[in-house]
Amino acid sequence: MTSINTSKIPSDEYISKDRLISYYNQVRIIKGLGKQVNNILEIGIFNSLFTDLLRKFGYNVTTADFDAELKPEMVLDLASDFTLPEDKFDAIALFQVLEHIPYDKSEKALEKLANATKKFLVISVPYRSLFLSIQFKYSLKQRPRHLFLHVPRFWSQKPLTEDEHYWEMGLKGYPKQRLVNSIEKAGLTIKREFIDPLNPYHYFFVLEKKAKN
Repeated sequence: MTSINTSKIPSDEYISKDRLISYYNQVRIIKGLGKQVNNILEIGIFNSLFTDLLRKFGYNVTTADFDAELKPEMVLDLASDFTLPEDKFDAIALFQVLEHIPYDKSEKALEKLANATKKFLVISVPYRSLFLSIQFKYSLKQRPRHLFLHVPRFWSQKPLTEDEHYWEMGLKGYPKQRLVNSIEKAGLTIKREFIDPLNPYHYFFVLEKKAKN
């Protein structure tokens, strides 16, 4: 599994405008799950911004990462045969994490995380596409409107960051439907999915654990 920490990105460079938009969406997703969610496991941390924001809103957050140098509360390697306590966490969150391990191991990790979560699994993955995003904002309407067109780069096999990512949704061999099939195979249903036109590289899924028969 590749580490963001080992890529030697200065913390101030990692907090870009696009990433702040993504953090906004991450927090909005968690808050949108309602009062049934309080205990959260965050996998893949790099910095503590997301964790700090959730804790300010009163959530109990446990951090996990395979890189012990980041000082997570739990050292966890998704590429390994890991175990987690079942039904301890109302939601498990991992944003821009699964692509750091080979796809077959991502599938296995999804299955294990689906078994572990009490209710929800929320993820984002990199989405490689050609896109046109135009924002319309004017004084009479506080909420902006967007024109957003996108086509996956199905002819390419090149991730945006080849030294860190094993795969990215939209590339040749990794269409969205493949990930959807993996999600369903793991015992999860897609409650919601979206792209923010202000940062189309991050594709969000809100997943819910299927009820046991």
